[in-house]
Amino acid sequence: MSETGRERNGLDSALRVLAAGAEAQPSLSGGQIRRRGEARGRRRRVVGTTATAVALIAGVAVGVPQLMRADEARQSPAAVPPSPSVSVRAPAATIERGTGTLTVTKDGVQPRSVVVFLGKVAPGRLTVVSKSPKRKVPAEMIGMGDYTLNASWVVELSRPDGTTLFVTQSPADKNFSKSVIGVGSLDAKWLYDQLAVGDVIALN
Repeated sequence: MSETGRERNGLDSALRVLAAGAEAQPSLSGGQIRRRGEARGRRRRVVGTTATAVALIAGVAVGVPQLMRADEARQSPAAVPPSPSVSVRAPAATIERGTGTLTVTKDGVQPRSVVVFLGKVAPGRLTVVSKSPKRKVPAEMIGMGDYTLNASWVVELSRPDGTTLFVTQSPADKNFSKSVIGVGSLDAKWLYDQLAVGDVIALN
């Protein structure tokens, strides 16, 4: 046999071996192959479900804080400006009805008490609003009839409700008013000099 014939026979043999291998029966039964296919399907479904759950969790983790911040921004109350502090001025003088004395206690002044004639003046917190060495005041305010009187060393006071009172030189026996605090002639100018506009007098 020629060399060419021998090569052809060898090739034919190799092809037959390959064909026989391709026709060989599978080593697994049909049931085993079906179960393997079902297992692979289940694994693919589990993987897909897990990936979907992870994606949902990630979305919730990102979205919930954003929604909470947005809700807080909507519900945040408007800023309330702080209330300004109100300072209460300390009294520059105190009047005691029981003793009929007015005591000056303001800073920088040596404390001193003077006798005053209160008449029917009611207790309260009084503020100095003006001062006049001479001023006309209604005489009935001092209990001296229905006319005006040239008063000396007049200090005008105001109550919180806006009503007006006066501290002025006045004789003790002529003061029956609800609006005048009388001071004797020896003390009227001294008291006038000590009190300033804005000073507070506490009448107890």
